[in-house]
Amino acid sequence: MNNRLPPLGALLAFQSAAKSSSFASAAQELFVTPAAISQQIRTLENHLQVKLFERSKSGVKLTRAAENYLVFVQQGLEQLKLGQQQLQQFGNLEVLTISALPSVAQKWLMPLVLEWMTLNPKFEVRVEATHSRVNFNNSASDMCISFGVEGYKEYHQDKLLRDKVSLVLSPDLASSCKRAVDGNICVESLCQLPMIHIDWGNDNNRLPQWSDWFAAIGQSLSHLQPGPRFNLSSMAIEAAVQSKGILLGQQLLIEKELAAGDLINPIEQNLLLGEDYYLIYPQRTLENPKAQLFIQWLKSRILA
Repeated sequence: MNNRLPPLGALLAFQSAAKSSSFASAAQELFVTPAAISQQIRTLENHLQVKLFERSKSGVKLTRAAENYLVFVQQGLEQLKLGQQQLQQFGNLEVLTISALPSVAQKWLMPLVLEWMTLNPKFEVRVEATHSRVNFNNSASDMCISFGVEGYKEYHQDKLLRDKVSLVLSPDLASSCKRAVDGNICVESLCQLPMIHIDWGNDNNRLPQWSDWFAAIGQSLSHLQPGPRFNLSSMAIEAAVQSKGILLGQQLLIEKELAAGDLINPIEQNLLLGEDYYLIYPQRTLENPKAQLFIQWLKSRILA
């Protein structure tokens, strides 16, 4: 078996000819002659010792073996393109990229980043919102905010905090609730309101549920009230603001809504999440002095 890779030009010619089923069209796309495409295909066939095209007067058609090979060629070329796109980002120490879960990025991280950039206007920070675990080996991200450290054992892990949830609802929805003699909302009335649910997939077991919160205040639930479900905390928060139900809101993510009076917290009962938030980063990030400054500032800002 020949383990040497074929010339890149031959692979590009093969991909283009396979896409158009025509050496002439491939030649136009790559700005060469049809004869040059034919020569590149012969070079590739000789290298692989496999026939790739059935040739006829109407054009060319991939062989069965070539159809399978094309999948790997396309994947390989796409990876090369991705690497080329990220090369500039990897080499640009002036731009710092930090990844986080979408709701965390929008509701918590972004305000901190904007605060940093106000203090350091010449230092550009790029925030990337993603549900995917960051692979620092092929990502331009310098660091990420992670819920837990699963999958990040080989990287630096700075514990930031453990968030907590509390019951919140809109003032309009609160006004519809029955009041006790002391003027506080009756817990029984809250039990009858729609309950907004957040689906964190595999992390659901680390997110307090409605039954946990009501048990913590000594209230048993015969059943959970139906309500809207979301896989993004930010959407659940917006639904609560729009009076679509009560919500177990994360403190980090609802600070703005509480401060503005868009949400209120009628009962002082908090439950901790089942995991901490961490700042994760590879060793290469520490080789960037500006990244070190940002990490120090972010940790001091959060842990203060």
